Parts: sequence; C-alpha cells; structure tokens
Amino acid sequence: MNNNPDSLLPFDLLFEKLNIKVVSPLGGRLNQHWLVDFKSERLVLRRWYKETHMDDIDYEVKLLKSISELGWPVASVIEGPIELDGHTWGLFPYLYGEPPSVDNRAAEQRSRGRLMAEFHSDLKKLSGIGQRKGWRRCEEILSDYELDRLLSEHEMQNPEEIRILRWHLERARKRVEGMQLHSRPGIVIHGDFTPWNLRFQEGKLSGILDFELAHWDHRVGDFALSWRGKYDEVIYGYDEVSPLEPVEWELLTPMWWAGLIENACKYMKEGIRDDGWIIKKLLERSPLMGQDAAPYR
Repeated sequence: MNNNPDSLLPFDLLFEKLNIKVVSPLGGRLNQHWLVDFKSERLVLRRWYKETHMDDIDYEVKLLKSISELGWPVASVIEGPIELDGHTWGLFPYLYGEPPSVDNRAAEQRSRGRLMAEFHSDLKKLSGIGQRKGWRRCEEILSDYELDRLLSEHEMQNPEEIRILRWHLERARKRVEGMQLHSRPGIVIHGDFTPWNLRFQEGKLSGILDFELAHWDHRVGDFALSWRGKYDEVIYGYDEVSPLEPVEWELLTPMWWAGLIENACKYMKEGIRDDGWIIKKLLERSPLMGQDAAPYR
C-alpha cells in the first residue's frame, strides 16, 4: 500500500485509517453500505446520505448504543462517525441471518406484531433520547395549517390529487378531536418494522436493521409502515402481547394518514413529483379503520 497520504484517494484514506478491505457492496435506499473485512472479521461500512445532518447521525448512533445495551441485536457503531471527502462514514458489526419467511404472510405478520410489542416493552426503558430532528407526532402534523396552504397552492395543477389529500386530512382531523393526544405518552419507535429489516438465525432473532426512520412517537406510530393500512395481522399480533387502548385503535387511521399527507406536502414544497405511492396508500382500506373503512368518494 502507498503510505503517502497526499497520493491516496478518499476511499483509500478511509480504508487505510480503518484497516479494512471491501468484500462487496450491500446497497441501501439513501445510506449506502459495503461488506468489509477487518482482520478476517466481517463488518459493515456505512456512508450516510450526503444531506443527512450530523444531529441526525448522532441521534441514531446514540439510539443504537442504548438499544444494544438493552440486549437487542442491533448494529451499534464500532468506529465513527468519521467525516471524509464531504461524507460521513461509520463502521458497524455485520448482523448475520436471513429475513423471515413470508410464505405464510398472515403468520409472518402476526409473529412480527408480537415481536414489535416485545421490542416496545424494552424501548419504554430508554431515557434521554428525545425527538429526532425534523420529526413530529400526528397531532402536530394535523394542527399545522401550513398543509392547507400548500394544498391550495397546488390545487390548479393536480385537482383530483389535492381533493383526495384534503378529504383525508379533514377526516383525520375530525377523528382525533377530543383525544387529547398531546398529553399521551410516547416512546422511541423503529419506524420501518418490516420483514426486510429483520434477520433470523436458527429460529432466533439475530438482527434488527435500518433505524434511519426511528423517532419519538405514539407507540402505534410504529404501525405506519408495518401495517400500511392493510396488514391487519401485525396489529392483531401486537395486541395479543400488549393490548391496545380504545383510543389507540381510534388513532391507527389518522396516524397513518397524517404521515402520508405530511410527506405529500413536503414533496410539493420541494417541487418533487410523487410517483403515486402516497395517493395509492391513502385510498387503501382496512376493517380496522372503523368508521373510515368505507371507500373514498
């Protein structure tokens, strides 16, 4: 290896600093990952998404350390964060195992719901984590009338899309009236408790991946991307282990819709055209939606 720092590329400097060799790319949605070798041990190198604020990175690093100390199999940072070449890097343990089988989807969903309830039971023990920068609970979203302004501004360009968004926003607001959500307790949730973010080895949980959406919320906020308004068995499984209160059953729908609407408005503000996923999800219905289970009209 050339030991002259002035002649090394950024990647080379990083590999020399950490004494690692890349085995293969692992990819990622925003953050990118590589499987690397360190003294014959397999680790994961992460490059955080370039727009990620350091406060956000520090939040996740602190959270992973705290969850690891509770005994859960998460990848707590080994080295980093390291800033180099305009990016932030970190070295993590590699969590072995495979995603759960989804051959029986209902069984997988119910089992995942039970696991989430057990995970939440321990997450309640965390202290000093607080809210992640840029995140809000649904009552904050629904009381933000900036959303109404953005919808009005874009009504001429996409009248039907705006009509759908506004209809669901008004229904969500009406549903939470009188719930006094600001006074309800919260916990840190994972944010994307899905099969592809879980690993199992010999029938035992061996890894929980991807905490980039973790934040402080109502505990039912973790159903947003695990339930998605259709995978009801996840919620039934959770309820078997940790029964939901009546107000939490009522909160499922407005909580899910609020997050979707907030993202839609964020895209409008940033000039990004949604690919249709948000509207598609808003229009899905489940019996668990109660009075809002009827099709949109």
